Amino acid sequence: MKISYKDSEMKKMERRDALKMMGLGSAALLAGGTTSVSAKTKLSTFASRKEADIVIVGGGTAGITVTARVRRSAPNARITLIAPNDVHLYQSGQVYVAAGLYREFDNKRQTKELVPDNVTLLQDKVTHFSPETNKVHTGKHGEIPYDYLIVALGCEYDYSWVEGLDVSDIGKKGIASVYLNDVNEGLASGAIISRMWLKTIRRHTQRSEQKVLFADPDGPVKGEGASLDMLFLANDMLKGNGMYKKGKDLRSKAALTLSRPGKDLFPSPEIDRALKKELQKAENITIAYEHRLVRIDKERRIAFYSHEGQTVEKTYDFLHVTPAVKPPDVLKGSGLTVEKGEYEGWLEVDEKTLQNPRYPNVFGIGDIVGLSSGKSGGAIREQAIVIQDNIAAILEGKAVPMTYNGYSVHPIKTRYGRVMLAEYTPQGLEPTFPLDPAKPRWIWWEMDLHLMRTAYFGLMMRGML
Repeated sequence: MKISYKDSEMKKMERRDALKMMGLGSAALLAGGTTSVSAKTKLSTFASRKEADIVIVGGGTAGITVTARVRRSAPNARITLIAPNDVHLYQSGQVYVAAGLYREFDNKRQTKELVPDNVTLLQDKVTHFSPETNKVHTGKHGEIPYDYLIVALGCEYDYSWVEGLDVSDIGKKGIASVYLNDVNEGLASGAIISRMWLKTIRRHTQRSEQKVLFADPDGPVKGEGASLDMLFLANDMLKGNGMYKKGKDLRSKAALTLSRPGKDLFPSPEIDRALKKELQKAENITIAYEHRLVRIDKERRIAFYSHEGQTVEKTYDFLHVTPAVKPPDVLKGSGLTVEKGEYEGWLEVDEKTLQNPRYPNVFGIGDIVGLSSGKSGGAIREQAIVIQDNIAAILEGKAVPMTYNGYSVHPIKTRYGRVMLAEYTPQGLEPTFPLDPAKPRWIWWEMDLHLMRTAYFGLMMRGML
């Protein structure tokens, strides 16, 4: 359900009232509150009491969220969650670690503590899918049969899109990436590296002029907007905010450049226009559109770009790289993937029902699916509700009642103390509350920083959000 908004209607809102609204709605806002799907936080159909073997693969946000929801919609089902990770990461918190506002261990929980009762947790990896025989093969537990399979393996980061860059280079020679983590090991080293990287930029800029580059890849990325977070926060930190409150404004001595392979900053046209307007306010920030980073010389600190058929060289002092994403290798040869086109190799699902078209007892959720929707926690929550209700209906022999509308949400930090809550679908903006989602606000910053992590672990991971 789209909600109209008018800023004039909010002018009389007192700060206390706004905080009250934030408290009431924070849980919903984590993943989209009152859109056409997520308005139904309970089952929209009756739970099925039928018995079935349901296997869920993946212990990240998608895997645990959908496990909790399916446990509710199919209470008599035998549910098995296959996940290798002992530790579960709240990956959205990595930017706040980089910003100096979270500690790394604040974003971690033991996976077994998040798994619902009456769910069998196998700490193992799937090595092969056999959808034609309704089985998955694991490293330690052999073959696991299923009646229904939900694939929630996420995606893998790929830094090889830049020639001359290896993942081991991150944290050295002025190179950072806030994304870098190991979800299987429960490590988020990119957040710590990026925090030191920001501090080092500030320190070096006090002595001399600095050139800072931010580079995005072609194709989809995880957490659309995280590179913009780093760009905005780095510039605000140079202004003297954040980790350096009341510090000297050093922005005139630092040139920040974000390279984008296309002409846009963000998938939503409305949010894209708003972000471009925000960036016009910063005289020291340049957006290099249609510039694709091809190669770096780490020793000489030179970046080589492809632009309109030409090679463009830029020297730099510091570089932040957004990784490309790819589907997990275990999907290869599974018969479950998109065979041709833009999403080749990703898990193929119907964009509305989230069922695989060749094997309708197989569902997909989260970053692994080959859809145009953003790879975000908000998208996952919407998708989990769809799968929850649709599996219950199928068990009862009924038509699937729920469809996914492509919703996603990204809280873009435009400075310390301001967030643009970008809620959208392919059809347009999809705001939860009657506030313009293209306008940065303190209320979204406070909610994202102080409430969302608690809501994530306490509600979303429990299937209650």
